[in-house]
Amino acid sequence: MSVEIIKAQIFKFLSSEQPEVMAIKGEWGVGKTFSWKKFLIEACMDKKVKLERYSYVSLFGISSLDSFKYTIFENVVKRELIGTTASIDTFRDNTTSLIESVGRQSINFFKGAPIVKSFSPAIEAISFLSLNKTLICIDDLERKGKGLEIKDVLGLVSLLKEQKECKVVLLLNDGEEGLQDYEKYREKVIDIELAFSPEPKESAAIAYSGNASYHNRLKELTTSLNIRNIRILKKIERLIDLSLPLVKDFEPEILDQVIHTLVLYSWSYFTSNTDDGIPPLDFITSKGYSLLGIGDDEITDKEKGWQTTLQAYNYQLTDDLDLVLAEAVKTGFFVESEMNEKANFKNQQIIASKSKSSFSNAWRLYHDTFNNNGDIVIDEIYKSFKVNCKYITPTNLNGTVTLFKELGEQQKALEIIDIYIENRKDEVELFDMDEINTFGDIQDPDVVQKFNAIYNQSVPQESAKQVLDRIASSNGWNSSDETVLANTTVDEFYELFKNEEGRHLSSFVTTCLKFGQFSNPNEQQKAIAERATQALQKIASESEINKRRVKKFGVSIENV
Repeated sequence: MSVEIIKAQIFKFLSSEQPEVMAIKGEWGVGKTFSWKKFLIEACMDKKVKLERYSYVSLFGISSLDSFKYTIFENVVKRELIGTTASIDTFRDNTTSLIESVGRQSINFFKGAPIVKSFSPAIEAISFLSLNKTLICIDDLERKGKGLEIKDVLGLVSLLKEQKECKVVLLLNDGEEGLQDYEKYREKVIDIELAFSPEPKESAAIAYSGNASYHNRLKELTTSLNIRNIRILKKIERLIDLSLPLVKDFEPEILDQVIHTLVLYSWSYFTSNTDDGIPPLDFITSKGYSLLGIGDDEITDKEKGWQTTLQAYNYQLTDDLDLVLAEAVKTGFFVESEMNEKANFKNQQIIASKSKSSFSNAWRLYHDTFNNNGDIVIDEIYKSFKVNCKYITPTNLNGTVTLFKELGEQQKALEIIDIYIENRKDEVELFDMDEINTFGDIQDPDVVQKFNAIYNQSVPQESAKQVLDRIASSNGWNSSDETVLANTTVDEFYELFKNEEGRHLSSFVTTCLKFGQFSNPNEQQKAIAERATQALQKIASESEINKRRVKKFGVSIENV
């Protein structure tokens, strides 16, 4: 049922004093409550609401019929205050009306009752008597407390209609468990039942009805992903509002990236666990040049479907700014220093990309045609790379190197790595693989080897003993630690093991040997275990007692 039909029926319902009960059903999160409140305010502005008093009640946690009745009374506001929250002032107004309707002497009687406990239930009962000709919205039917039965709620709704001349609206989630009594009794109680199932375009129009400059773009993107959940739509809007002051001084492309990415990431983060067709956020943020058909990543059929979805959304590559946005989606806030740093760097790239020799323009020759133009693509990207390498990320470099190699340009691939390092060698942290390769996008062996080499030359190197000391205390290590240990010779391991005494000796030995026990050790890990083993065998050859000491670590001493 379209939103316009729903709205028309609500307006018709509100414009009559005729006691009626309307139920609005829909999936969780599609915006029933949001839309009801929005349409009610619009109807008030158009003077279409006939009844003079209104009460909105959520049944969440309400566990008794008496509490339910009193909550309706507590939340009553006058028609002109619809859209505001019930407050102490509105409650005072309601109490004043109650006193006037039943008489001050009656209230004083209850106040003077000898047993104070009897006063509250009596007031609750009297307050319900005042609920005549009131518009009442009852929300969260399926979330009521255990002590309150749906059949009792519907019985009260029927009483409100038949005896109190009220108009009642019920909002409930379709398909929820525990609504059997609603299905059983609805024919006797419900006059109008509306199925609230808006199309994505309608949901976007409801959520983004303001005049923010980015709303049209937001509607376009959320509709393309078929997002109907109003809660998610409003979360996206909130994050964009938070980001606006942080990107206002940058090129307009930055804001568009922020909007484009936040829509995708929010959709993924909040819904992928309920729909296998939606790519998980971790999958999206780990995507590099494989989305462009570069590299030979093995993926499942499900992952192929996810990649098709990302390509249809025109999502091509995760960069550092995107990773900051991913954290904001998870946490609900931006780390301003990180956002500024990454957005500023991306802004410089965008400014550079607007030149005729830009790197992105060169890549257009790859993206935008099926022509057999491999030589031209390589030549243009190569020339542009040399001009723009200051603005190229390590992930961009890796993707370019991979493409060159796959197109048979091995020499040019190695050249651009060297050009990149020569032009960026002062940016030491840029070559720290532990920091820049969080998601494993940088896989080309030449890029990895040369980055490790330049970084290891630029930072103070720890000794094997220092590395093993740290591993012993933290039970963790990184690729730099492996490099240090893999470059340790047999003789150096021998000296290390011979000179170490106490509890650390056993830890040092077992740590080194453990590298060879992994199910699929890399070359560095194999080298560590082999050299440590040879050093231990050398120690075992020195005496019978050392043979036994080495043997307890599982090292073979047959030929020693």
